[in-house]
Amino acid sequence: MDPGRLAPPPPLRPLDGTATELFLRAEYFLGQIDFRAFCARHPHYRVLSTNPLVLEPEAGAWVYLSRFGAVVFWNAPPAVVEAVLHDLEDLPGTGARAEGARDDLRVHLRAETDRVDFSEVWLRDLTLDKLKIISLALAQSVALDEVEGEVSLAMARFGPVVTALRDEGRLLFGQKDLLRTVGFAMAVRAAVLDTLTLFDDPPETWESEALAHLDGALFDQFDLEERLSAVNQKVAYLQDAGATVLDVLAHRKDQRLEWIIIILILVEVVLFIWKEFPLK
Repeated sequence: MDPGRLAPPPPLRPLDGTATELFLRAEYFLGQIDFRAFCARHPHYRVLSTNPLVLEPEAGAWVYLSRFGAVVFWNAPPAVVEAVLHDLEDLPGTGARAEGARDDLRVHLRAETDRVDFSEVWLRDLTLDKLKIISLALAQSVALDEVEGEVSLAMARFGPVVTALRDEGRLLFGQKDLLRTVGFAMAVRAAVLDTLTLFDDPPETWESEALAHLDGALFDQFDLEERLSAVNQKVAYLQDAGATVLDVLAHRKDQRLEWIIIILILVEVVLFIWKEFPLK
């Protein structure tokens, strides 16, 4: 048995046994979620899986939590959503909720075959493994939303610096502002690289061709590969731009030191001449 699963994956059913449509909502927090701490603080939630953490706060509603900050609600009423979000906000180590990183999805049950259409997923039945795979894809999508926003902000802050280098051939901003810009870009790059390491295939797909096909279809539906490629290119640009700015700053500092040395030498020469050949 999978050590991250407390029980075999039985079919999951909404509270209304006749329901054929489920609504999914994904949110994102700016920090990792400590599963153990969350469960210790909130033991009243029924746990279906410990890694990733899947909860059943009430019959027919499920919550998927990823370590990288995303949470996906399945068929959860507003009161459950607000309660879980509040619990996460109060959890030590979890960052603030990213207001601009949200997504949703509709899942239809009792389909003839499992398939993925535009903004919708069709399933013959819902199992814990399918819930994990669909939730992970949606969680990765909202994580990318936040990453894309941070990268775009970093590029926007670098824009005037690059324009000044191109048009003026020099840095027009103060050293402190430039270092802050480079530091911000470096922090974004580190966060992006840390997040992108989480885009591996889920372990449920390793032993099931059907689940692997579902995962691949979801990956294509959310354009994760194209978005990852675009983010990687922008991050590489930020790295190059930051290195260029640091080189220019170092060159500027070297020039300043050279002028200081020249001025000191000139002062010494003047003092020597004045002492050796005093004015009469």
